[in-house]
Amino acid sequence: MNILLCNGKGGTGKTTLTVLLAHALAEAGKKVAVLDRDPQGTATKWLNGCESKKVTLYDHTSKHDAVFIDTPPRLDTLKAALASCSVAVIVCSPSPADIWTTRDTVEAIRPHLPGKARLRILFNGVLTNTVLARELPDIAKRIGVKAFSTTISRRQCYQHAALLGWQALDLAAREEMFKAALEIVTE
Repeated sequence: MNILLCNGKGGTGKTTLTVLLAHALAEAGKKVAVLDRDPQGTATKWLNGCESKKVTLYDHTSKHDAVFIDTPPRLDTLKAALASCSVAVIVCSPSPADIWTTRDTVEAIRPHLPGKARLRILFNGVLTNTVLARELPDIAKRIGVKAFSTTISRRQCYQHAALLGWQALDLAAREEMFKAALEIVTE
């Protein structure tokens, strides 16, 4: 299963979620790789510096249960990445700027999705009990793409994980990642 994380806007958390969702599935016993299509190479640097080797960089000669594909914040680069995806996950924070760009991203990628590929929104950086958090299901409807029921909270430990690895996540953060990863691969 190839899982593409994308958005035409930078700073939505694509790379962080790519690596952490991959780790969540790897912790659950799956063989998982990350394909870093972003020229910045942040996911590659993260995984190369990671003590745990449960998640590897993609190697076309190896078999994987899941490959998470990190993409740059440029819509013109997504067509090739979409060709092999099983699910395209648009990462979107609940900010107006991200929501506007997410609409543009949907319009740009929908015509290039493979026949059976799913398109979903994963809201990231969500502050619970806020007006925007309560509006997320309606926002997804207005964008025209089903959102995952799991949202990713704004947590400092997600940023720390780039330096400290999976162990930087507290129990609640790990559960949130497991829940999101499971929903992505099963829905």
